[in-house]
Amino acid sequence: MGTRVVDYLEQLPHLKWLALGAVCLSATLLLVLIWVCVRYIGLRRRLAERPEPAGPGFVYSALPSWEELGPPISLEGEGRALIDRIFPRRPREFLFVVAVLAVGCWAAGVSLAEDVHAFVTTPEWQLQPLYLAAHFITLRLFATMFTRNFMAGIAYLDMPPSKARHAIWLVLGPLGALAAVVIATPFCLYDYKAFYVDNAKPGGMSRLDQLLLGIWCVEWFLIAFIWVQLVGFLLLTRWAIREHNFRAPIEVVLHERQYRPFLQMSVQGATIVLGFFIVNAAYTWYTDAKLGDYIGVGVTLLLLVVGFIPPWVLLTAKVDRAVNAEMVSLRQRLADTGLRGEPLAGIAGAPRSGKEVEQRLDEALVMLRISYLERLYRDLGNIEATSVMMRVGVPAVTIGYYILKYLRG
Repeated sequence: MGTRVVDYLEQLPHLKWLALGAVCLSATLLLVLIWVCVRYIGLRRRLAERPEPAGPGFVYSALPSWEELGPPISLEGEGRALIDRIFPRRPREFLFVVAVLAVGCWAAGVSLAEDVHAFVTTPEWQLQPLYLAAHFITLRLFATMFTRNFMAGIAYLDMPPSKARHAIWLVLGPLGALAAVVIATPFCLYDYKAFYVDNAKPGGMSRLDQLLLGIWCVEWFLIAFIWVQLVGFLLLTRWAIREHNFRAPIEVVLHERQYRPFLQMSVQGATIVLGFFIVNAAYTWYTDAKLGDYIGVGVTLLLLVVGFIPPWVLLTAKVDRAVNAEMVSLRQRLADTGLRGEPLAGIAGAPRSGKEVEQRLDEALVMLRISYLERLYRDLGNIEATSVMMRVGVPAVTIGYYILKYLRG
């Protein structure tokens, strides 16, 4: 089936425009997502401005508001990631430093080029500053998103915040950077072999080639650091869910969806990857690059989807046990009533005493709670799973096409 699809696509005129079409479709989807996020933040702001009702039902609402933590997808650094220690935490200053760094690399290329006109007209160098900046921005977005969602999620668990911050530092700090260096090294060696050994130029590598190889190595390191974050926060989420319990009753957990921050990591991560895919696909289309340029996005998509499944399964199992325990308690409560759990429709006549009225009302409330819990439990994670699939659809199909084409030689 995949071979037939590839054959059909290769018969289309101007096949190179297929990647451009994917870029346009992804950009449209990203704009829609941005509009939805802006509308969602506006609704939360208006809701936060309303006076909060007092009562025992709000004791367990421990999740910090977005005003306290900030929007999950943001360029503002949290201060716990290594990139936040090197680059400014404020978005404007961060973008300025990234722009200076990207333009500085391009200016260094101009100074090293023997033929400036050839350098300026090379597609690789025309988009390389934008491509390098996209890597830094994507890394900052992932670091902030993971940190804020994880801290929001553990606010509902019986887990000390200091313990969570230390775990985050292990992933986003020097240890995570060292793991990223180890992961990126084989890809850097492959680029060196493919472009500067197998296709060696007379006289060896020029200083401009060395600069370009260095930029590629930095980009591989940034992508590998994103992979480390994906795997690291997957392990942290599994550890937090498995070793710690929700502080609120299960009915409150399901009603307020207190499990959602852990699942939102994959949903919002897919949104970030969608934006990075637009830049990556535009770069690949313009420079006429090969399948290898999609490796970074492809592995990130795979880790996102795989990273969504274990927390979903663990949350479902934990909630399932809590719901079953609550069901047993509620049914036992029905059995202990004077009506012995008989259905209301089977009780003839009007209640004969105030105690019987109280028993009937108690039974009705218990049955409604059982039905309500079952409905909330069935919906756990379905919205988040659908959102992830929608966001990764276009990038996954595009990368799948290039993989099939590559396998056919």
